[in-house]
Order: sequence, then C-alpha cells, then structure tokens
Amino acid sequence: MKLSNRQYRSRRMELSMTSMIDVVFLLLIFFIVTTTFVRPEREIASAIKVDQQKSTSQQSNLEPAIVDVFQSNSEVLFRVGAVRTNDLKEIKPLLNGFTNKSDGAFVRVAGDVPYESAAQAIGACRASGFKSVSYLPLK
Repeated sequence: MKLSNRQYRSRRMELSMTSMIDVVFLLLIFFIVTTTFVRPEREIASAIKVDQQKSTSQQSNLEPAIVDVFQSNSEVLFRVGAVRTNDLKEIKPLLNGFTNKSDGAFVRVAGDVPYESAAQAIGACRASGFKSVSYLPLK
C-alpha cells in the first residue's frame, strides 16, 4: 500500500489579502481620527523664554522706596534716601516722586519706635500710591 501526498498538494490554502488590507486601513483611520494633536513641548518652552525676556526688559533699575523709622534722642526720625526728618509731611513729596510704585515700598522700623509712627509711615506710603507696603523690623 502506497501512501501519496498528491491530494494534499493539490489543496493549497490561499489567504484572501483583501479583508486583511481592509482591517489595516480601518485601524489606521481609527487611530488618525482619535489622536489629539498637541503642540510640542519645545514650542511651549520657547514661548516662556520670550516672556521672560520681555519681563526682564520691563524691570526698572530704580531703587525701591525704603522708609527707615528710628528713634534718636527721644524723637522719632523718618529717613528716605539721604533725607532725614522728624516731620512726616516732608517725606510725602519724596514718596510721591518715586516712579516705580508697582514695585512697592519698604518700611523698616527700629524696635524702640512707637507703633503709631510705624503705622503713619505705612499710611504715608499707601497714600502716595504704592500698591504694596512691606513692614521690616530693624534689629
């Protein structure tokens, strides 16, 4: 008895590639449609660098407004820059002369100064148009 493989050779299996190509194209279309396109991070970083350059060019080279309040010979003195006085009315025109009011003002107060004098100095800075006034105790 002789066994032959002739029957199996004549029955060759063929795959239909048409349906496979259809499935691949459907998947491709699905992934293209559902993908969200986001700007690359390198573009975002460059936009931030540009904003930083703009902000550095807008910074002023002016000195901040610093009001020193201290006590000398039992009287309270106010100092703005080189001007020293015991009258707060003389300080107000100096504070009005500052152009960088958005940077804020600093009131430095010595420990032996009464609270009223410190509050008056802070009030004078706010009345002059400074957006923020910071209180700093002197040691």
